[in-house]
Amino acid sequence: MKRDVDLGGGHALEIHEISGAAAGPVLAVLGGVHGDELEGVTAARLLLRHLQDAGPSGLRGTVRVVPVSNPPAFAARQRSSPVDGANLARVFPGRPDGSVTERIASVITEQVIAGADLLIDLHSAGAAYEMPVFAGYVVDAAAGQRARAACVAFGAPILWEHVGSNPGRSMSAADALGVPSIYVEGSGGGGLIGSDLDIYFHGLLRVMHWLGMTDTAPGPTAPPILLTGADGNTDASFPCSVAGFCVTRVRSGAPVAAGTPLADILDADGRVAEQIRSQQEGTVMMLRRAAEVKPGDGIAMLGPLPADRADIEGKGITGP
Repeated sequence: MKRDVDLGGGHALEIHEISGAAAGPVLAVLGGVHGDELEGVTAARLLLRHLQDAGPSGLRGTVRVVPVSNPPAFAARQRSSPVDGANLARVFPGRPDGSVTERIASVITEQVIAGADLLIDLHSAGAAYEMPVFAGYVVDAAAGQRARAACVAFGAPILWEHVGSNPGRSMSAADALGVPSIYVEGSGGGGLIGSDLDIYFHGLLRVMHWLGMTDTAPGPTAPPILLTGADGNTDASFPCSVAGFCVTRVRSGAPVAAGTPLADILDADGRVAEQIRSQQEGTVMMLRRAAEVKPGDGIAMLGPLPADRADIEGKGITGP
């Protein structure tokens, strides 16, 4: 079943709800919270097509899917809404009488997240950046252990275990409702990489199987890399202070030491006007893809270094 929720001002939010022949858990899936992140939108649409083709007989429970969670931003292919300038991932749980973006957050919180057994928020690096494919969760959330298990079931090659989370995110709204949640990031650059998209889609199917909603799932994956710590705030990336062309010197997913050159900013004559260096050791989790930059543009974000294998096995993280 598809329904369009009127947001006012000519805007509507498309919500899909597919129920199986038997009762079971409720899974909520969001794509396109940021309008330039195509992977989540595409993976959500692939999941809908898969469920529609399979029919209700092999499904237990209900899947709620919002393929495009931020219609104004998606129409403009930009991170934040062109209508009110707001970032949807910073205004949850929203307000029913607020701006368009706040109304979107309110509808998603009340009609999609509330009552779910798990939320999966599908993000990616967006048009200007790249990320390694990974899934994340907040371990000290009310349902943090359940979120960890869901994240392991998803089967991403990298898991990021956060301690604490900033308010305003869909995961924050889920936590306030007692709903476990995970998010997925990756790819970016304005394109779609098939092997990365497969991780998104197959991960959704694995989680459905883990929840008991289906009898089959894609095959297991290799044990993941585990990062522990920090909150993954992409708005806190290292910025440049000059305009020019960004030449990256590392790859996303690479571990780096403090002082490692991350990128050079070249001026119009090809001279290095600024060099961006890592301010601490860590793993490059977001890296500038679009070459042209202006002062204040983010260049790179670091996450923690990978945990050692003993720590991973001690947490029971061995892969689905």
